[in-house]
Amino acid sequence: HKTSIKRKKNIEKWKRNLLKNYRNSGKAYESHTENKKMRSERKMKSVCGEKCKLQCSTKFTEEERKQLFFTYWNLGDIEKQRLFIANSMQVIQPKYRYIRIGGTRSQRQNNNAFYFHHNNQQVRVCKLFFKNTLDINDGPIRTVLDKKNKVANVLLESDQRGRYGKQKTVDPSVREGIKQHIDSIPKIESHYIRANTSKLFIDGSKSIADIHKDYVAKYKEKNVPFANYVLFYRVFTEEYNISFFVPKKDLCDTCTTFNNAEDKEKEHLKDNYDRHLVEKELSRAEKKADKEKSDVVVAVYDLQAVMQLPKGNVSVFYYKSKLNVFNFTIYDLKTNTCDCFVWDEANGHRGVNELGTCILQYLRKISISKHDVEIIFYSDNCAGQQKNKFMIALYLYAIRYLGIKSITHKFLIKGHTQNEGDSAHSLIERQVKRLLKSGPMYTPESFISAIRSARKTGQPFQVNELCYEDFYDIKTLASNIGPLNMTALKLSQVHILKVIRESPTSIFYKYSYSEDFKEATIIKRKKKDDGTSITLIPAFSSKPGLSQKKKDLLDLLHKNHIPKYYKAFYEYLCL
Repeated sequence: HKTSIKRKKNIEKWKRNLLKNYRNSGKAYESHTENKKMRSERKMKSVCGEKCKLQCSTKFTEEERKQLFFTYWNLGDIEKQRLFIANSMQVIQPKYRYIRIGGTRSQRQNNNAFYFHHNNQQVRVCKLFFKNTLDINDGPIRTVLDKKNKVANVLLESDQRGRYGKQKTVDPSVREGIKQHIDSIPKIESHYIRANTSKLFIDGSKSIADIHKDYVAKYKEKNVPFANYVLFYRVFTEEYNISFFVPKKDLCDTCTTFNNAEDKEKEHLKDNYDRHLVEKELSRAEKKADKEKSDVVVAVYDLQAVMQLPKGNVSVFYYKSKLNVFNFTIYDLKTNTCDCFVWDEANGHRGVNELGTCILQYLRKISISKHDVEIIFYSDNCAGQQKNKFMIALYLYAIRYLGIKSITHKFLIKGHTQNEGDSAHSLIERQVKRLLKSGPMYTPESFISAIRSARKTGQPFQVNELCYEDFYDIKTLASNIGPLNMTALKLSQVHILKVIRESPTSIFYKYSYSEDFKEATIIKRKKKDDGTSITLIPAFSSKPGLSQKKKDLLDLLHKNHIPKYYKAFYEYLCL
C-alpha cells in the first residue's frame, strides 16, 4: 500500500520539543514547569581575570571566544554538546596523594584540564574561562564525567531519558489485522481521479468510524483481539494514502494558489491569475451567446461519476469489488434534452473509443433530423477522453460523411467547468438515493430505471444502452482518415477548435477565447481520393469481460447477499 503524504505527526513541531530545541541552541525559552518561567538566552561571560595562572585572556581574542561560543550552541543537540565538552577535557593524575592512616576520607580524585582548539592546537584554559566562554555551569561537566569511561576517556553512554524500554506496545498481529481489513476495501475508479496520482480512493458512503465498527464486529465474531478506534485511525491515516471519494467538480488550482498566497507572492501570480479570470468570464459569455443562436446545435457532454453495483445499505457490499457502470451524457443547452449512453465495464472501458462512439451516435441522430447543421460542443479538458487527436479525427469523419457543416469544440476553463449537464447528473444521483430507500440496486437495469425516472418535469432523459458490439475503434479511424500531423498545434493549450466541411484537411483553433481563429493543416492531401467512405472498425472482437478481482461478485451471489433472481445475470457477467 502507498504511504500517506499528509496527517503525519510532526514530532519536531511539538511544543515541548520546540522548547527543548530552543534550550539546546542557547535561545530564550519558556520552561516546561508549572510556573512557566522565562529563561533568557545564553550570552558569553567575562574572562577569568589577570590573576589566572594560565593567563587565558591572553590566548584568545574576543572574536575567537565568540566563535567558540557559537560553535558549541549551534550544535543544538545535547549529546553533541556533551561530546564537545568530553573532547575538551583531559584527566590529570594528582602529583601527590596523602592517605591518612586510619582516616575515613577517600583518596584525592583525578583532576581535569580544559582545552579549546585554536590554530590546529589544543590550548589549555582554566575551568572558569571554559565555563564563561560557553556560558555553562558545573552541571553539564558533571554529567559528562559521570557518563565517561574513566579508562578510555571517551563517552560511552548516550542520553537515556525516556529510553527505559518498558513502554506498552501493540501486538503485531493486531496491527496486521487492521491492515488486512483496510486492504480488503475495494478501491474506486473514476474519471475524476488523475491517472498519475499516488492517492487511493474508496467509496465515500462510510466514514473511518463506520469502517472501524465493521472491523470490530468482524474480529469479535472471530474471537480474536482487535484495536481501539485511536489505533485504527492512526494506521488508516498515517500508513495509507486513502481518501473517501465523493463526486464533485475539481477545485481551481489557479484560484486556490492565488487566494492562499501571501501578499508578496501574489504580486508574481497576479498577471497569470488575471488572465485566468478573463478567460473564465469570456468562456461563460460565449456559452451564453451560443445558446441564443437559432441556427446551431449547442450541447455539453461529460461522463458521470462511476455507478457501482450492487449498491445498498448492506455492509458486506462495501468490502467487495463491484461492477462499474458508466453514463455518458450529452445535454442540449437550447432544448434541455439529455441523451444518456450507458454501458458496464464488462462491455467496454471509458476511453476515447467508448466516448467517441457515443458522440458519433449523437451526431448521426442530429444529422438525420437537421441537414447541413453547425454543432458546438462544450466539455472539460480531459486529454484522455476528448482533448486528443482521436476525437479530432472523429469530427473530421463527421463533416465528411454525415452531412454536418461544422463542429466547434469549446473547452471550459479548468477549475470552472460547472455547466448545465451537471444538473442532469445531480437529478440522477438524487433519484438513485430515493430508490435505495426501498432496497438495494443489483443490476445496470436498476440504474437505467433511475435515469429514466430522474426528471420529474419536462422531457425524460433518453437512455441508449450499449454493449461491446456497439463500440467503434476511434483510434484506428484516426489512422485511416489521416495520418494526422499535430506538430504545429499545442493541443493542451487550445481553448477552442473547429473543423469545417470546406477545409477537410485543416483544423481551426484558438489559444484564447479573445483571439481570432488560426488555421493548421493536419492532413497531407492525397494525390488520389476516390471519395469512398471510410469503414468503421469494431473496437472489440469479443466481450472484454471482468478482471479477476471482480469475480468475487459471484461470492456475494453464493452467500445469498444477492438474490438468486439475479443469478443468470451475474454468472453471465463473470464468464
